[in-house]
Amino acid sequence: MKRALKQTAYLPRILTLLYHRVDSWEADPWGICVSIEKFEEQIRFLKNNFNIISSDDLIKQVTNHSITQQDICITFDDGYADNFTNAKPILDKYKCPATFFISTAFIGSVIPFWWEELQIIFLHSIELPRKLLLEINGEKHSYTFDENKLTEKQRLLQKNWKWYESPPTDRCEIFLKIWSQLSVLQVEAIETHIENLRKWAGSTNIDNSPLPMNDHQLSDLAKNSLFTIAMHTHTHPDLKQKEIAYQTGELLTCKKTLKEKYGVDSNCLAYPFGRYDKNTIKAVRTLGIDVSFTTRPTNIYANSKRSILGRYQVFDESSTSLKNRLKL
Repeated sequence: MKRALKQTAYLPRILTLLYHRVDSWEADPWGICVSIEKFEEQIRFLKNNFNIISSDDLIKQVTNHSITQQDICITFDDGYADNFTNAKPILDKYKCPATFFISTAFIGSVIPFWWEELQIIFLHSIELPRKLLLEINGEKHSYTFDENKLTEKQRLLQKNWKWYESPPTDRCEIFLKIWSQLSVLQVEAIETHIENLRKWAGSTNIDNSPLPMNDHQLSDLAKNSLFTIAMHTHTHPDLKQKEIAYQTGELLTCKKTLKEKYGVDSNCLAYPFGRYDKNTIKAVRTLGIDVSFTTRPTNIYANSKRSILGRYQVFDESSTSLKNRLKL
């Protein structure tokens, strides 16, 4: 076993990095926000120490089963506006290629992605009603907030909390439960529940809410030779929870929208939430998609399966921290 690991450590490989947002946010339970300052520090380090390739180059190497050195491929999921306003100038500055996986249904929306609005409601609202009654998929849920007003203590606890840790407040616990219940639904049902939660909570507007890109921003990225626009489904569903016909429709709609609206003919996909099943793999192969990415932190080798390529999520960390993680 040790000999096999040692041999693998020296094989040529591609490390694909996963970003979501380049901005600061008060609470970040998923660890998806990287500050502008840390992002530039990371990109400078990567550019000075690695060969950074586009996803097109990655596809060529993987499909030819020929990876000759250790390369880095940088990707962004979802299509946040801060990818354009904050990440793009830095990527341009360092002439650093990157791929943006886009969930096409949300482009141009003037409200946040549903998962962001859910977080705004539960973790950022100054005051919430003490009781919450919900019916999701025919099941009734009742929640009570011990402290419905957001205190400074709660704010600090939530700021430092990550989803895999024990929830430090009832707001965190209820947020995580409802997110899990909503994430398996179709987007129309999710949006209905979010609208009801918005009305229940009252005003939830806060400054600098994270929005998706607009048409102009995505079109601008698509025209830039440094960048690649790729598929992240149409409505960002948990594909693992859906029938194959639904999954196929999501992929086709995303592919068609990118082609017709932005002139992008993509055969590169990232699974929302990193989730997939055997039907997903079947749909991917039927549609002739070249490569598909998960969120599993694994290296890409010449013999890696093209339908389940791994990526490493990058956090709001120093270049030294990132360097040490990449060494491992």
